[in-house]
Amino acid sequence: MTFIPSPRTMLAVGLIAGAVSLAPQAYAADTTASSACQQTGQNDVIGRLAQREDCLNSKVQNYQKQSQDAQAAREKRIQDLKDKYTNAPANEKARLQKQIAGEQSKLTNLRDQENQRLQQLKNAPQEQRNRLNALGSKTRGDVSNFLNGGL
Repeated sequence: MTFIPSPRTMLAVGLIAGAVSLAPQAYAADTTASSACQQTGQNDVIGRLAQREDCLNSKVQNYQKQSQDAQAAREKRIQDLKDKYTNAPANEKARLQKQIAGEQSKLTNLRDQENQRLQQLKNAPQEQRNRLNALGSKTRGDVSNFLNGGL
């Protein structure tokens, strides 16, 4: 006995296949990804997701390095100001102390921003998986409704 699919079944399969192939492209304009990453010609969904996750990981590493360099430069400025403070005359010590406090607050703000940005970049792959799962659930629901006479 040969199975001959009905036009409804063929349409449902086409809807699912189309939704799965378009899912990663629906969020391609996302600003947290693809600007610095190279396309490697992976056309399947899993390949594109893996490539995007690799890009996000490399962005995290680059951001950490840049942030650490900026923090090291700020710490060097603070140390230079402290050295000037120890050798400064009494009338300049208040001005130098104010500069040191300002540099330390900038360093604290820089660290807070780094932590916030790193957390955002580290959560991006999970958010992508959640969006893809939600799209899959919606597609399954749409196909189910279509097969049951809805839509």
